[in-house]
Amino acid sequence: MKNSLIILSLFIGGFSAFSQQAIDFGLGANISTGLQDEWGIHLKSQYHLNEKWNLYGEYNLFFRRDVIAQNTETYHAFGLGANYQIFQVSTANIYAGLGYVANNFPIDERNPDTTELFFTTGNINHAANLKLMGILPLGEHLHLFAEYNIRSFGKRYDTFTFGFIYRLSE
Repeated sequence: MKNSLIILSLFIGGFSAFSQQAIDFGLGANISTGLQDEWGIHLKSQYHLNEKWNLYGEYNLFFRRDVIAQNTETYHAFGLGANYQIFQVSTANIYAGLGYVANNFPIDERNPDTTELFFTTGNINHAANLKLMGILPLGEHLHLFAEYNIRSFGKRYDTFTFGFIYRLSE
């Protein structure tokens, strides 16, 4: 299951590779804004429908260090959604987006940072994701991105992500 989610998120834009405006693949790092000892690895793929809209698929592998128990927990998150370019500052594009996110982290519903705006099926949690993202071109194909994700699980699951994107076509 884990391998198929990774492959799907990396190649989500490839289904129409011959009619695209652009396909991006990215790699970055996540920092949890709701929990101090949590960070992650972020993989993304974006398909640009036109100059304003793009569809994305992303995979996140999170690591949480439990200082008291002296162990490291991991969990996975997978997201799909769409972004719309709301404005441009010099050469940087600023996007806002809405999407779906699922993770396999055991959620403590009694925690005050957890909302009731999600549901669980088996050991998978499902929620909405609001995304604010900026992309700055560094060269013809290489771009720098930074994004803030607000998830309906609660503020404990909100993340700041940054990294690099490689654009296959312009």
